[in-house]
Amino acid sequence: MDNKSFFTNFLEKVGGFSSKNSKLVILASIMVVLTSLIGVSQVSMSMGMDLYIDEDSQINEDWQRLQSEFGKGNEVFIVLDTKEKEIYDPDVMEDIETFSEELYSTELFTFVTTPAHPVKSGPGQGNLLNTTEENYWSVSATMDNHRTANEMINSLIPDNNTGVVIAQYGNIDLEEYDDSFFGFLPVTEEEVVKEEVDNILENKDFSTFDTTVTGAPVFENAAFGLMLPEMVGLFGYAFLIIVGLVFLIMHRKVESKFNVFLPFITTISTLILMVGFMGVVGYEFNAIMLGVMPISLGLGIDYSLQIQTRFLEEKSNGKSSLEASRRSVKYTGKALAFAMGTTLIGLGSLLISDVPPVRQFGATAGFSIFVAMVFSVTFLIALLTVFDKGGVVRFEEAKSKSFIEKATCCVSEKVCGSRKFVLLVTVLALTLGAFAYPNVSNTQEMLDYWPDIQERQDIRDLESTVDSPNIVQTFVEFEENAYTPEKFREVEKFEEEAENLKHVNTVLSPVRALEMGGHEVPDEQATLDELLEDERSVDRPPVLGKEFSEVYPETVLVQLFVEDIEGKPVRELIDSIYDVGEEELENSELRVTGKPVLNRNVIENVTSGLTEMTLLSFGLVFVFLAFAIKSFKYSGILLGSVSVSAVLMVAASMYLFNVPWNPLTVTVASIILGVGVDYGVHVYERFLEEKENTESSEEAIKTALTKKARPILGSGLTTMFGFGVLLFSDFPVLANFGKAILFAMAFSIIATFVVLPSVILVFDS
Repeated sequence: MDNKSFFTNFLEKVGGFSSKNSKLVILASIMVVLTSLIGVSQVSMSMGMDLYIDEDSQINEDWQRLQSEFGKGNEVFIVLDTKEKEIYDPDVMEDIETFSEELYSTELFTFVTTPAHPVKSGPGQGNLLNTTEENYWSVSATMDNHRTANEMINSLIPDNNTGVVIAQYGNIDLEEYDDSFFGFLPVTEEEVVKEEVDNILENKDFSTFDTTVTGAPVFENAAFGLMLPEMVGLFGYAFLIIVGLVFLIMHRKVESKFNVFLPFITTISTLILMVGFMGVVGYEFNAIMLGVMPISLGLGIDYSLQIQTRFLEEKSNGKSSLEASRRSVKYTGKALAFAMGTTLIGLGSLLISDVPPVRQFGATAGFSIFVAMVFSVTFLIALLTVFDKGGVVRFEEAKSKSFIEKATCCVSEKVCGSRKFVLLVTVLALTLGAFAYPNVSNTQEMLDYWPDIQERQDIRDLESTVDSPNIVQTFVEFEENAYTPEKFREVEKFEEEAENLKHVNTVLSPVRALEMGGHEVPDEQATLDELLEDERSVDRPPVLGKEFSEVYPETVLVQLFVEDIEGKPVRELIDSIYDVGEEELENSELRVTGKPVLNRNVIENVTSGLTEMTLLSFGLVFVFLAFAIKSFKYSGILLGSVSVSAVLMVAASMYLFNVPWNPLTVTVASIILGVGVDYGVHVYERFLEEKENTESSEEAIKTALTKKARPILGSGLTTMFGFGVLLFSDFPVLANFGKAILFAMAFSIIATFVVLPSVILVFDS
């Protein structure tokens, strides 16, 4: 260690420069932080599920096309309770018809289906009838004459006192609506739709029925509205806990109580720069991006505490502020650089993910860690120098072991004395973890991400009331005009086979529109054109798709109305639809999309490539660390005994406590890799330093653990308990993340203080 390498010499100069030019460094750091506020102002929050679909994927292309070109994909269900009157009562039907017209008048909805449509499709000939009996008779006649529409009618009229209105929409222009929270929370399509429907119900007196507005857009709007205030509150509590724990851990070590908070100045500055970076590159806050906070805050505090602790140690040995700064950055900065490099490489593997927020997570977390490293050896050193009062009395007192040092010394002695037993228990725990990792459950239903609010119960009630609460959309695309007799017959065969699939109740399309109108597919093109023109003028389902025969002549939109299914059966249905398409559509291409398809892909993308990315990140870290410390053996020891051990033990805990993979818990491996390698490198570097002063490896590892206990515990416990408050969230996605963070930090600390010293001593001997 006496021979200075180029790198340690550079770090020593950085520490010296930051100390000698402390005011300049502080001013420059403040200016950088203030400049980053421009980027901060550009950041907004988004909770849309389509964030997890790759922008360049076919899935996203089909979904965007469905919304923008066809105005479909999103459905709002308005359940009508007619109270004492029957749904067929003329007054009820008139109110339903008026309600439908009001929905169309908003210009948000492209297609509205109501219980009045089957009345007008029968003997009513496009009109409502004058008595309850006549309306009932017209619906019955429609069902008798067009049995393929029976399932659809049953969904619109579940019983004599219940009706269901289905309003569909695609993309909505949001420019005319104001954002909230100063632009941080942009207005959503779901919010606009819910507000417009509520306005209609408030401004019009529909005395014949009560309404329940439900569906995925309504639920998502309610859930997103609750999430932001809860997150603000929980992260506020988390920050208070973090500040309190750092004060308890560090207040006995500093000369002035205020100096306890110096690491927070650099850490908060890092967070501001991180958010500014997000604004500059166009990233939004979302569920996965929330996982950056524990990494950024945890490692930011760790880097700062490592530097501050070493600075205090050097001061207690009688060094001046300048010399203490040089030695702190020279020795501790080297470990920080190794830890930062390994963490950056590990996070870099996330950039190959198919899920955009995962790629953004890797880039943003990497940026924040780099800034935390730079600020800890410059900004913090300058602050420590400025607020150093030059005294040595309190630093001398710090030499005597306090509770943390005594407890760490006691634990390390027991661990070192029972190293073989510790390794045996560790092997058993890791075996359980290796078994549990592939068996950790994956959240299978979107509703399981959200709290049990009334809007969620409304959806459950809808699913039990309506036979077809889900709509799967399919594009049947031909190379040329699809609106020909030959192409219609091909689509007709596809529809017949699709209706025979499990969970599919009925289909609606331009082809089905002919059948509903009492016509077969004609042989002549002129006759077909005439029939389609007639259908355009009749207000009865299914009109969907007919209006696109001229705008999108190569495409026929077929809607499949599907039962209440969730999880893997959705994927099985999607695959079955494609299979039918391959068999029946010889001259066309089939694309399957819609909300159920999108949601299923989101669920699958949550864990897409998780194992591969984890293995890649750990492999890259192993290689980098081996070259950094010039030892493949100790690279494997550091990575395996801390990060790999912690990951497997967390997997075992998630399996035992039924914590599933979700958009946040999938980031746990990256968090463990970051903090695990960081803790391991600090202990290992201090172990090498202490070995120069003693021939006993056991004494060297005990001293290293004791010296590093305070900053490691300061980082680990603050992150553990600070972000552990999320487990009290009403949102399962946040609560499970809180549990995963508790497991991750607890096992990272245990692996650092128990597993790592045992492995080092076994291999060192």
